[in-house]
Amino acid sequence: MSSPLDLSRRTFLMTASAAAVTAITPEVWGQQPPSPLHSISTEELPTRDASLKFNSDGRRREFRGNTVICHLPQQCAMRDETVALHDALSRSPFHSKLALLPPESLHMTVFSGANDKGRIVWPSDLAPDASIEECNRVIGERMSAFHLHCELPLRVRVDQQRTIDNGRACTLRMAPADEEEERKLRTVRDRLADVYRFRAKDHDRYEFHITLAYQMQRFSASEQSAYRLLLTTHLPRVVAASPILELGMPEYCTFRDMFQFNIQRLLST
Repeated sequence: MSSPLDLSRRTFLMTASAAAVTAITPEVWGQQPPSPLHSISTEELPTRDASLKFNSDGRRREFRGNTVICHLPQQCAMRDETVALHDALSRSPFHSKLALLPPESLHMTVFSGANDKGRIVWPSDLAPDASIEECNRVIGERMSAFHLHCELPLRVRVDQQRTIDNGRACTLRMAPADEEEERKLRTVRDRLADVYRFRAKDHDRYEFHITLAYQMQRFSASEQSAYRLLLTTHLPRVVAASPILELGMPEYCTFRDMFQFNIQRLLST
């Protein structure tokens, strides 16, 4: 019979071995990934948002609207590492369960804007059945007189743990660099809500993010483990490339789908 000391030693060795396996990066996907260290999300997939934007097989759908975003800077080491993560997702054993966005569209949303699907939020002074083209025009005219009234750049960072713990693939969860940046971004969002004449239910608790892909189907246990391994391999490289990401002028954009965001106006200070 094992003594309490033997059982304690065995538990320690098993825990240490599991941690060591988690730290290994396989050279090929054929290697057995480590067991997931968090539970698989029970959230129904795809989400309503993903279903409006993509078909179940990942093909894009028409989804017209407007938004205020910051594209990732083209000459940026963090963008290079984010694209490397995107490429790894496209080669992964679970890629068929994702709707991947093209690297050139990568951006952080500042204010989500309005769209022609569902119309959960819509400018209060526009007719509910007004066309999205009319909405784009009206908001665009208001943006011509809008000023940020804050210092640029906007400074944010990748929250690694929240990204890993997020229940579905694949977004980089972003956080303001410090309290001052938090106040800056929240104030800009409040003022943009006045331009749009609406506030979404999550306005005050909105979580900034950079979306790489929408998850259209649930992962198996092995796929979830492989996804977590992919994140734990690439996220440190993304963060090391730019511990603080500096974003320039937010852009008022219109779009027909999630593959291209057409800049209509740069928002100046």
